[in-house]
Amino acid sequence: MAERQVIKEHAKLFPHPNAERLELCKVGTFQLVVRKGEYQDGDPIVIAPEKAVLPPHLAGLYTNADTGASYLHGAEKNRVGSVRLRRELSQGVILPMDGLEDAPFGEDLSERLGITFWEPPIPISMAGEVEPLPSVQHYKQHDVEQFGIYASEFVAGEPVIATEKLHGTQGVYFRTIEGQWLVTSKGMSRNRLILKESETNVYWQAARNSHLFAEADSAFPTGEVQVFGEVVPVQKGFNYGQQKPTVFIIKVIHEGIRLPRAEWPQWFKDHGVPVLYEGPFEETALRNLRGGMETVSGKGLHIREGIVVTPINLRFAADGSDLGVKLISDAYAKKETGEEYS
Repeated sequence: MAERQVIKEHAKLFPHPNAERLELCKVGTFQLVVRKGEYQDGDPIVIAPEKAVLPPHLAGLYTNADTGASYLHGAEKNRVGSVRLRRELSQGVILPMDGLEDAPFGEDLSERLGITFWEPPIPISMAGEVEPLPSVQHYKQHDVEQFGIYASEFVAGEPVIATEKLHGTQGVYFRTIEGQWLVTSKGMSRNRLILKESETNVYWQAARNSHLFAEADSAFPTGEVQVFGEVVPVQKGFNYGQQKPTVFIIKVIHEGIRLPRAEWPQWFKDHGVPVLYEGPFEETALRNLRGGMETVSGKGLHIREGIVVTPINLRFAADGSDLGVKLISDAYAKKETGEEYS
């Protein structure tokens, strides 16, 4: 999902595909579902996204007026969760504007408001000793955003590629200009931390089992290289037929330039997340593709999490983010808890 921060941004509204009385509202890179007419394009909104932990004076605002029951999660009922409203994800809560009229747009307000962020307990196999990320030139983060608020960024009929979205954990692998491999996870990467080399850590295991380091060194003899991959199996019920930790490639960056999948070296194509569709952008067809069974194993062992859609000719969205969007299957959405590992 979008970077975890509490931000004030101008609202941008989009039709809700499944409800006449609701709208989708883009705040920064977050998607909210709001009542139609409640906000107008350009209205300032402050959002606390999912996993934000609210202080008591804010947490008490999110209760059912009739029952007094909290809409928040966690033992202390102070943690923001996401919710699906008529099949569309709403990624946080809107905070009162009182006292924030002068707050800057686009800056993280979490410290000012006393808001922190919750992380699920990390399994032993995913944990490890960490150290700060050293100074490197082209280090990047990877995420994909909600289809509903970014669909209008695509041009009807433009060539796109849809890949299967796997339910694992994101591994981040970076080779420095000196040839050293740095390994981390999506969550640790946000905090500029890397994992010390380990025989037991799942991210290191997956890279070794897949021969990632040797293949990347062979394909890219010089320069900085960054590879993002989905490591499986780690999530209960989603093993994709794998008996040991394995990396499926999501994104390849060489010297700070993201490579289109067509330009990936052959090993990366062979070990990439499965391609389910390649052709013109057509919203209805893509929405229909998000469901079904996984294709990694070739046996349809469990449900598909969803799909990720990117332009064949890679580009940025209007807000400067990489244009890549996800459509989650209805079956998977019913299993989502908000406590999945990242």
